Amino acid sequence: MGITDKVSHFVAQTAAKDIPQDALELARLGITDFIGVALSGSREKQSKIIADYAQKMGGVPQASIIGGDGKTSPYLAALVNGTTGHALDYDDMAISLIGHPSVFLAPAVLAIGESIEASGEDVLTAYVVGYETACCIARPVLQSHYMQGWHSTATFGSLGAAAATAWLLKLSYAQVRMALGIAASLAGGLRQNFGTMTKPLHAGKAAANGIQAALLAQAGFTAADSIIEAPLGFAKVFGHSGEVDWAKAGENLGKTFFITSDIGLSIKPYPSCGFTHCAIGAALGIKEEHKVNADDVAEVELGVSPFDKQILIHHHPRTGLEGKFSLEYCVARAFLSEEVRLRHFNAEAVAEPRVESLMEKMRWVEKYPMPVMGTAEGFGTKSVTVKLKNGKGYSKEVTIAKGMPQNPLTPEEFNSKYRDCASTMLSKEDVEKSLSILTNLQKVKNIKEVMGIVAKAPSEGKE
Repeated sequence: MGITDKVSHFVAQTAAKDIPQDALELARLGITDFIGVALSGSREKQSKIIADYAQKMGGVPQASIIGGDGKTSPYLAALVNGTTGHALDYDDMAISLIGHPSVFLAPAVLAIGESIEASGEDVLTAYVVGYETACCIARPVLQSHYMQGWHSTATFGSLGAAAATAWLLKLSYAQVRMALGIAASLAGGLRQNFGTMTKPLHAGKAAANGIQAALLAQAGFTAADSIIEAPLGFAKVFGHSGEVDWAKAGENLGKTFFITSDIGLSIKPYPSCGFTHCAIGAALGIKEEHKVNADDVAEVELGVSPFDKQILIHHHPRTGLEGKFSLEYCVARAFLSEEVRLRHFNAEAVAEPRVESLMEKMRWVEKYPMPVMGTAEGFGTKSVTVKLKNGKGYSKEVTIAKGMPQNPLTPEEFNSKYRDCASTMLSKEDVEKSLSILTNLQKVKNIKEVMGIVAKAPSEGKE
């Protein structure tokens, strides 16, 4: 049995009762976190551009724009909401695919779910099915795929979104195979665009690709039926030249779940690239433990791996987006502000004289080996060593960042993040109402119940 065949059977034959409760709970966290960051992200320039684009394109009003006004087609709603949800780079991560699962899964299942009036349980189940599909395909080829410059959120995300949408639409086994084949040809996304508006567009396109692929397959559109493992298929064309034991790769599909593993879903505590989080944690630790004053710092050594230079490419950031991919800026901000929050990622914050002065004192030192993609330590150990003008020095190393499965946010921290993000667009009453519904999402009979709140235009909701 080939992997495309195996995945297609999994998608077509899985029932809601087959999904463990802890997997559904993590899906709930992912969807809730996505809605929160999408509400806040809807204020960003790129979000307004993509929303205006969708309005110009038109569409049957079946699915809501989060933080927007009105409805559009499920395809366009997923495109906008996925882009909006990733605009701040504050959405969750999956170590198992070195990507951001909720921004390609949640927009797809919410848009299609709203159009067919799906229940909360069905939306959660579809999310898990898509998550497991994306990770199953990613695992054997992830390292080479990512090193080639592909953005996993965009590529594996298109296949995951197709699987999730196909499950919601109750596609047959044969239709699922076609949906995967179509989605594979729609997939794309280059890491060179990190730090630009196009990175969040990758997420929106992946979600929309999944919807397009599933709807076309439902209508009888055809594609190659072994698209993942074929000689000119997804795995080889997207950068993997070696042989893959696909039978082994898919042997536990539907038996064990990536989402609940130690390489599963991670909720971000900081609105920056995940590869900065260990260093932020180290800097905050030094600041808290030793009360270091940034003005007393003579030099900062950033301990990194060779891989970090491929991700954290902005050493002299000029914009908030570039700041999210600047190790120097994130560490400087942690020292100066004792926290790293949404308000710190704009051009004015990046250009603060004290920030620039501290960044100039930083140097990278390769202290760690190349991280193995998809492992619990896959985001790479980071260390921060501070040398003070008086000769004293302090150092801290962090391997597992806050928010990772082994070091998760507390329920209070999670809800605080949602409130912080959602309150930028919704009234306090609607923030609490939406959080209450999302906390009990599995019991919701119609997903429209939550979408009607989080899709209010600012003039309707924000007091």
